[in-house]
Amino acid sequence: MTHTIANPLPLTTSQHAMWLLHTISGRGELFNVAECMVFKGKVAATTLQHAFNHVWQASNTLSCRFPHDADYTPSLQPTHNPPVIEIIQLEHDIEHIAEYAQQFMAPKLSQSFDLSSQPLMQLQLLRGESQDYLMILAHHLLLDGYGFGLFSQALSRSYNALMKNKALPNLRFSDQQTLLEAQQQTAYLATVDSARETLNQWLDNIGEVHSFSDSKADVTTANKRTSQQFTRTQWQTIQSAASLINSSSSEILLAAIAAALIAKTQHYHVTLGLIMMNRQSMAELSAPCVQSNVLPLPLNVSPDMTLQNITALVNLQIKELKQVQSYRVESLKRDRQKQGKSLTVFGPTINLLPFSSNPKYAGIETHSHILSAGTTDDIMLQIHLLGDTPANIDFDVNEARYQPSHVNAIQSQVFDAAIRWANQPTLMLSELIKCLSQEPEYVV
Repeated sequence: MTHTIANPLPLTTSQHAMWLLHTISGRGELFNVAECMVFKGKVAATTLQHAFNHVWQASNTLSCRFPHDADYTPSLQPTHNPPVIEIIQLEHDIEHIAEYAQQFMAPKLSQSFDLSSQPLMQLQLLRGESQDYLMILAHHLLLDGYGFGLFSQALSRSYNALMKNKALPNLRFSDQQTLLEAQQQTAYLATVDSARETLNQWLDNIGEVHSFSDSKADVTTANKRTSQQFTRTQWQTIQSAASLINSSSSEILLAAIAAALIAKTQHYHVTLGLIMMNRQSMAELSAPCVQSNVLPLPLNVSPDMTLQNITALVNLQIKELKQVQSYRVESLKRDRQKQGKSLTVFGPTINLLPFSSNPKYAGIETHSHILSAGTTDDIMLQIHLLGDTPANIDFDVNEARYQPSHVNAIQSQVFDAAIRWANQPTLMLSELIKCLSQEPEYVV
């Protein structure tokens, strides 16, 4: 639908890539993101609305829509009318919050936003007997994982100021123009060009990329999620192993995922997809809108490597990847297509979600559940790193490629690999693969 555009602003490369995905796919609901914020008490609903209004109006990268002209050139159109938080009364507190929130939000996650005419965020405050729950639905254009953190911190700061009868804070979000100017700097453009060359060279050296499924079926429905958490004893063992080999728990988990993939494919060159924050300038670090990127993390391992060898390689490759994270994966795929090469540039996608403090609302503690971080056409492992609390891994899959039994087997092998290796860090990769390969085989 064509709209008249007043005071239009161009889109950033990341925004334009997301707009194209939404528009071309015809499945805009696949680009919805959602969180459930649990309040360990009762909040003042009217004050929360006023706080949200302040946050909404603090940046035109939030308070905006994305109309396009007759030539399908999109623009960012600022809009100042904040969404109204819908209040829903519950008879009781929610017992199983994550499961309830997933079911509650499922119908909303299945509906596409109209990018050109409506606010791209919806909020509902569910009021229980002794605590409240804020359901947040947004289009990925407005918020990515890092952006959700900026948003929740800004919301709590504004709420706390109002509750103390103080002036609302200056939130210092970047606006669209500042973001555009930062990404047009000569040094930034040179970094992007260098990243393009490096990433294409990496892929030329990799050859064929493998995942847990050989299927190429497109996404037809929202991803299916299965979750599992390490026990406290298991997690302490992983933390102890990380300390012993001078590594980190997250690097051990990445090594375990690589081992599980090798056990399935028998290929020792693993290419994971790693979600990168892709924020380097202060303008990017202060912008809640979509900026994150997912790029190939190549791990060329050998059978005689130990856990320490592979975690050291993971650490090195992530450092290298940080240097090239500004080049969009969509652009990388177009490069490969022009060269007549495969558009599959990585296998399983990994999203490392590091522990972060949950903001308080006038002394009320909060905890957030990520209900959807976007859609994958294959499999995405979202690793929640919770400090000393055992890590939880969400396995989000394209149901057209993975049956439930298949996902359960992958889940079992990833956890088994992590636990076995943490207990025996000197075990060679080939020996670990032999153990994993003796487990019941799954069928795609």
